[in-house]
Amino acid sequence: MANITRYNPFQEFVSLREAMDRLFEDSFISPRSSSFIGRGVPANLYETPEEFVLQVPMPGVNPDDVEINVHQDAVNIKWETKNTIPDNATVHLRGWQSAQYQHSFSLPAPINSDKTEASYNEGILTLRFPKAEHAKARTIKVRSVK
Repeated sequence: MANITRYNPFQEFVSLREAMDRLFEDSFISPRSSSFIGRGVPANLYETPEEFVLQVPMPGVNPDDVEINVHQDAVNIKWETKNTIPDNATVHLRGWQSAQYQHSFSLPAPINSDKTEASYNEGILTLRFPKAEHAKARTIKVRSVK
């Protein structure tokens, strides 16, 4: 028995939002210069009572080639990946390319940028941002007045 599929001309339409997303992605994001899937850098940002911790995976990156600029409540990171393929090799898959990257992260509260620490271990850049004294949570005792 043959399968019959009814033609629906409205099935090929896209929503205005999808059309605008495609327009902006095609206009501003070059598929040749970015190997990121999605819209940003994969990262973890978490908070402890004393600090914020940002983890960014950067496999194969030389830590000396990473530039970090810290502002009151924002971090800008620049780095470069280098990929070399021998001239006599046949490329079958090229999902990772040499490129320069830059990404800014907003922190939820002001930090003490003088005490910021950065470390690189097993392909993960870890940044520790101590909270500014005025941004730390405080416990206030209530005293009774008689």
